[in-house]
Amino acid sequence: MARTAILYARSNRRENVDRQVRELEEWCDRAGVVPVSTVAEVAIGVRASRRCKQVLMDAAAGLADLVLIRDVSRLSEDPAQLEQIIGEHRSRLAISREDRHH
Repeated sequence: MARTAILYARSNRRENVDRQVRELEEWCDRAGVVPVSTVAEVAIGVRASRRCKQVLMDAAAGLADLVLIRDVSRLSEDPAQLEQIIGEHRSRLAISREDRHH
């Protein structure tokens, strides 16, 4: 059975949400992962949004095997919060960027 994923895209000044979603969909195609939903938001700020937290909770509740993001900075740019999110959800996170540093 194929793994499933919730795609999560969040824009900032440098990123375009539509481009992120396309990249995530392409990653799923290559990896044989089935997207079950896509959450795309324009969010300004450092901390994780409510929608981001909901996506993580949905995956934890079994609605998908993974949360697919382009880069860990899409979750939060606050180092302490990012560390907490990764600590709690590491097994459910997948990152699409090949050149990731995290």
